[in-house]
Amino acid sequence: MPLQGKILYDWPNAEIEEPLILSALGQLGTEPYDVTIVGAGVVGCAIAYDLSQYQLRVLLVEKMYDVGEGTSKGNSAIIATGFDATGGSLESQLVTQASRRWPELAHKLKIPFKQSGALLLAVDDEQEGKLEEIHDKSFTNGVDDVRIVNAAEAKRLEPNASSKVRGGLLIPRESIADPFTTSIAFAEVAMANGVDILLGAHIVGLQNCQSTVKNLVTESGYRIATRLIVNAAGLGGRDLADLYRGAPFDINPRRGQFLIFDKSSHSIVRRILVPLPTAQTKGVLIIPTIFGNLMAGPTAEDLPLGSPEATSTTAEGLRWMLSNASGLCPCLPKQPVIGTYAGERCNCKQGSYLIRYNDGYPGILTIAGIRSTGLTSAIALAEYVTEGLGEECDLSLDRDPDALDSRPDGCWPGWWRKPIDDTKLVKKNPDYADMVCFCEQISRGEIIDALDSMLKPRTLDALKRRTRVSMGRCQGFECRIRVAKIVSEHCDIPLDSTTQKGPGSELVAPTHEAIYG
Repeated sequence: MPLQGKILYDWPNAEIEEPLILSALGQLGTEPYDVTIVGAGVVGCAIAYDLSQYQLRVLLVEKMYDVGEGTSKGNSAIIATGFDATGGSLESQLVTQASRRWPELAHKLKIPFKQSGALLLAVDDEQEGKLEEIHDKSFTNGVDDVRIVNAAEAKRLEPNASSKVRGGLLIPRESIADPFTTSIAFAEVAMANGVDILLGAHIVGLQNCQSTVKNLVTESGYRIATRLIVNAAGLGGRDLADLYRGAPFDINPRRGQFLIFDKSSHSIVRRILVPLPTAQTKGVLIIPTIFGNLMAGPTAEDLPLGSPEATSTTAEGLRWMLSNASGLCPCLPKQPVIGTYAGERCNCKQGSYLIRYNDGYPGILTIAGIRSTGLTSAIALAEYVTEGLGEECDLSLDRDPDALDSRPDGCWPGWWRKPIDDTKLVKKNPDYADMVCFCEQISRGEIIDALDSMLKPRTLDALKRRTRVSMGRCQGFECRIRVAKIVSEHCDIPLDSTTQKGPGSELVAPTHEAIYG
């Protein structure tokens, strides 16, 4: 079995366990890495997972304090078939290929997954006239199990759909999954196979780009030696590419706002409801989530790179979105909303799935323009990238016969397979009966399991993504402080040093004495 990789935080003055803090470069070893991946979103984590199947020394670097904390945490969580992708594109190829593998992948990696199906709805004569064209496009893209339905069948399939429905396209294999667990699962298997993971490390410089061994320079001043660099930094990819004079590409955050409805609304639709897509977006969808909620979104608002408001919702955007979603399901506005959020998609002017090997200098790979389908395609994209690194960058790809490709059964999230339902388990560990989050029925035992898991999450947001604690109807109003106390007690972190998402987001405000002396 491979030697497990390290998890380290570049978190100066952090009140977390000393073995988790990067305090000397020697903690990462003395030999240069074969490949360093910058960006631990779902794509970066998938690449680390795939590279871990080979006899390589690999590092995954992320400037935030958990994997999947950027663009990857704010998507629609749909596993797409690619029925409406641009024919002949790399995106279409990879999405179509990956979508058929997802049931097996989800089982291996213990990712909650459900083939819910989708129904694309035409609500006027003009839209109905486009159904045949979309149907034919689906077949061209290799999605050959779709079929056109008439108005009567569409209403039978979705009784709460608009009375204006003229027909639709049934897409049986469109699915829903847990996007948070996906990044985590890829990263955990990679780490089990020896990949090192460094969180909280912002890359601000590169040295010796023209050499066989290059140096990545972090904001804290560490110089990380590596032979190859994979820029999977998403919206941070342009700044990183500027450090190595990568070829021009223009990216911006495309904000997508979402509404989250209470679980009591879940039954009003059975499938993902999809409007006819436009050149810019798929439009506002209604999505039954894997978590049991109902969701509507997204908007598609292009903002300048670096916009601080890119992850903020707006009253205007939410009203517009609800109005559009109600065109598919008129009873939706009557459902209780428990939360809103906005995600950033990486829009690239030069097109989607921009892959450049030896960009600027030999041994540097740029990946840009991976938008909402990145969750679906990540595994196929990772394999495509690995093959390209071998062919274009002379990376030696010798399979590791002992490498793992899956997670054990105990890694299923507790909200998916609830420990409270297992009497023997509760008797063995009463913490599984000590409820902390009553909205989602999450126990103290599940929170401690997450804290002790391989990536050692140390922020409340990281725990939320693993356990769903504070993601229910009260949105953490009742349980957030108790969760912070559990983190404080279990990890020996002062309560006023627990954070929501890393430095600067401490949950407890400084005392009067700390402020004024």
